[in-house]
Amino acid sequence: MLVENSTLENTAANRATVRLEKRRRRRKRALQILIGVFVVMLLGVGAGFFWLQSIQGKMQLGPDEAGAVKEVIAAPEGQAINILLVGTDMRPGLRSSRADTIVFIRVDKAEKNAYMVSIPRDTRVEIPDRGLDKINHAWAYGQAPLLIETVSDFLGLPVNYFFQVDFDKFEKAVDALGGVEFATETSWYDGELRVAVRSGMNRRYGREAMALIRNRSWGGLSGGDIGRVSTQQDFLKAMLAQSVQSYADVPRVANVVASYVNTNMGLAEMLSSGRIFAGSDLDIDSTVLTGKGAMIGGVSYIVPDEEAKDALVSAMLNNEPLTVETTPTP
Repeated sequence: MLVENSTLENTAANRATVRLEKRRRRRKRALQILIGVFVVMLLGVGAGFFWLQSIQGKMQLGPDEAGAVKEVIAAPEGQAINILLVGTDMRPGLRSSRADTIVFIRVDKAEKNAYMVSIPRDTRVEIPDRGLDKINHAWAYGQAPLLIETVSDFLGLPVNYFFQVDFDKFEKAVDALGGVEFATETSWYDGELRVAVRSGMNRRYGREAMALIRNRSWGGLSGGDIGRVSTQQDFLKAMLAQSVQSYADVPRVANVVASYVNTNMGLAEMLSSGRIFAGSDLDIDSTVLTGKGAMIGGVSYIVPDEEAKDALVSAMLNNEPLTVETTPTP
């Protein structure tokens, strides 16, 4: 009887030992899994950190340019930011690029609205230390700093951030974003770019997108710059709406911007602004600031309508619709 009891006790003890050992193994395995998950999380955070750092590094202007730009921009005040977007084009035979596209953008984060005002490159304005001249000549005379100062003085509004993209990089940026769905009523062949532009709604990639935004002669534009900048505005809005459909898209778009665009905007501000542009809630009101065509000293200019310009500035400051008539006066 004692032997049987001893055997039972040993069996029970063995079972208890086995159960304890199993529990220990499960705890060890769970601990290993937790450690693994923690390590993966750390690696993910680390990789994300270095990826964001790489984007930030791409966005830095050169030391001299960054210093010169810093002198003419203003720090944002409140929830509104002012952005100057410049598209430049290097043509054969020219020693420097020229500013073909000049767009002033104001974004109010609190009101979730934005304004886009294109300034035709032939607009006659006062360029600091240069006198009255075409606004795009400010770029030729002094690159980004002088153009920023000229636009700020002309509109009476500070510029907080500056974006500049060469047209050749614009092609690459459009491709990197996966193209843009955009409609045009007319088809044509751009002999300089050697690309056919298709009529109707189509997904446009680099070279075809470039032909669209540079077009002056098709679709009723008749060589005019006013129609061209309107097309540019429509394309920019389509590109923005399609590439930033949710906030999850913002880091990817920021990486594209950093790769192909020169800017003084830091990554933190870009991600913050991207939150405003994400989705369909943002209302973008756009117009072209024009005036009266005139020949002065044998040079063709657009003399701006000062009253219309002041009304546009007032509308932006007061979050009102851009209902001011700004079409050219004959």
